[in-house]
Amino acid sequence: MRLGFIGPAKNDVAALEQAAELLICNLEVDTVIYLGEDQALREFMAKHESDAGDSSLEQQVAEVAGRGTSDQIEEVLRKLRGARYLGKLRVAPPPPRRAMEMLDDRIALIVRHKSTIGEEDVINSNIVVYGDGHELMFKRFGPRCFFCPGPLETGHLGLLDDQSETGGVILEAITLSGEVSWSEPIQGRGAKVMVAP
Repeated sequence: MRLGFIGPAKNDVAALEQAAELLICNLEVDTVIYLGEDQALREFMAKHESDAGDSSLEQQVAEVAGRGTSDQIEEVLRKLRGARYLGKLRVAPPPPRRAMEMLDDRIALIVRHKSTIGEEDVINSNIVVYGDGHELMFKRFGPRCFFCPGPLETGHLGLLDDQSETGGVILEAITLSGEVSWSEPIQGRGAKVMVAP
């Protein structure tokens, strides 16, 4: 499973669009988790939601496939892209609620605000991802770690991947251009002793 994380975009819908395209289309994540709720998210959702009165996308594709103009084809492709974005997009729950995801034997706790994290939350998770940081941040405390991609304007996204080439679960910070800034392994529950080469 591959999870992508996007920090709050505030009012920058174009940056949110770019981040979603990178994670969903290029990096092929299973789920994107947006770590806030703001105007950019509302506009992004509105842009990609199909009108209830519209015919189904499959029917629209069939209609324009044989006799549609380039503008009609582009509009259907935009709607298909939007449906794909919305199908993979999740929003971190509002405080004090939390979300949890399990990758391999690692548990990721996902919150919008770091202040809602309790002691039991930290004890029961391997990684805590939060969205209210002011910059990209990664801190390791023993086998646990805390991660925040920072606001989208700082130019970073997060990727939690249990299908890495090195094996195990890794966390990567990725720029909006797709470059990996850094990569860290996430220790599992069974990792008690590590032997260095």
